[in-house]
Amino acid sequence: MMQIDNRMIAGWGEASLTLSLPFSDVRFNALSDRQSEQLRHTYAEFVVDPELASSDPTAISECDVYRLLQPLEMPTESITVNGQYTPIKVRDADGIDLTGLNFKARIHPQDCRKPSSLGVAEEMDLPLANVVENFLRVMASHRALEKGGVLLHSAGLVIDDRAYIFCGNSGAGKTTLTRKAHQFGAKILSDDINLLVPDREQQYSAHAVPFTGEFGRSLINSTNPNSYPVACIVLLEKGPGLESSKVKESVSVAGLLTGCPFVNTDANESSRLFDIVATLVNRIPILRLQSQLEDSMESILLSIRETMHRA
Repeated sequence: MMQIDNRMIAGWGEASLTLSLPFSDVRFNALSDRQSEQLRHTYAEFVVDPELASSDPTAISECDVYRLLQPLEMPTESITVNGQYTPIKVRDADGIDLTGLNFKARIHPQDCRKPSSLGVAEEMDLPLANVVENFLRVMASHRALEKGGVLLHSAGLVIDDRAYIFCGNSGAGKTTLTRKAHQFGAKILSDDINLLVPDREQQYSAHAVPFTGEFGRSLINSTNPNSYPVACIVLLEKGPGLESSKVKESVSVAGLLTGCPFVNTDANESSRLFDIVATLVNRIPILRLQSQLEDSMESILLSIRETMHRA
């Protein structure tokens, strides 16, 4: 039993499972055996044995799983933004409430000492991508700021062991570019959302995360590293032909801010987010790319590298 909103609510079982993620380890408690097995299968490369998990309590985010007393009845329009499924996020002084189609969650993004919670009415709803991954996305977007990094709506492509991050609005061509890159032989971090975090020298790396978009990840071999140094960030635009150019700092900051989900609409994070993005822009080349469907990945990459060299 666990306490949720001053009520004692039953968990699903006695199993636990820890995912080792770039922003922290996340340990799910009170799982059923079926839930644990499915999470272990889906996120195998992120699962860590308990004895190998971090011994630093500030590096572990606890999440208590529980049963909703009844299924949620959410009007479709309440969880849809611009045609996209978007859980409702409400922040107060203590944390964040997240409500989706079939789950409720409570997240404490700045305080690992307070366990988060994740509730579903049906046992096998919990491992679904629209439940556990939405929970992790929101947690990651806030925890990334704690590390001076950001979560970006983007395609992350690994070429010659360096990450090229392509940002753009829906329809800008991220998925098309990802398919071209995969055929070209690039590894795919994600075609949907990527985590960029600096090290102590303010050199940024793109890290693998368990929420990858429809294309999925090609980094399925455990011998591959889970992070790569960032070569550049590219803002995608539709245009009459293949052309890349350097972007002014102010335009770069504005363009990247729009691509930081969950935190860019959070008034509590606006100042910190702006400072972090401004620092990132000063450390990483930001380019603009216009291309057409028939442009090959080889010609796109050549254009980008020539622009970086000129800069």
